[in-house]
Amino acid sequence: MERVLAWKGPDPVRVDAAHVTLRPDSLTARGTSAVADYAADWVLDTGAAWVTRRLSVRARGDGFVRSLELRRDAGGTWSAVRSHDGQPAASLDVAGLDGALDCDLGLCPFTNTMPVLRHDLVARARRGAAHGVELVMAWVAVPDLTLQVSPQRYTSLGPAPDGGAMIGFASGDFEATIEFDRDGLVRDYPGLASRLPA
Repeated sequence: MERVLAWKGPDPVRVDAAHVTLRPDSLTARGTSAVADYAADWVLDTGAAWVTRRLSVRARGDGFVRSLELRRDAGGTWSAVRSHDGQPAASLDVAGLDGALDCDLGLCPFTNTMPVLRHDLVARARRGAAHGVELVMAWVAVPDLTLQVSPQRYTSLGPAPDGGAMIGFASGDFEATIEFDRDGLVRDYPGLASRLPA
């Protein structure tokens, strides 16, 4: 299944877009984000169970160009190489990511999809079955393209219109109730992004 999606974000004001190919237990996607100060583009590839294999990100703004190659091999080992402003590429610290299965690109409404699909949270929410999962993410800040370990919690809360689901999200002091569509793609993420009409 192929989907083309776009979202509008309020802070910073931006437009995000993604072309997604969803398979029974994996996906590939590419997307863009445009704000006043920079533009970013990314490519994401997962293996079985929607586990991240590769995230490539580039960010360009006035006076800077940055790129990041984030990878997870079949044995679960992460690696990250970042380059910026013409400097030689350098490896980033990936300590603490041993148990992580997913990447999470800052301000990107798409990268919430993988854990929701893996844990079948849309179907659970539609059945009214409260189910929470504790996860560790490889979180990428934009536009800096630095890497952090991010503990996160997703909880199925209840159904949403048109076969979608309401999913609770928490990370540190931040909490939100995100609306997903029936395919596990973000429809509305309060404060972050809302889907634009097709």
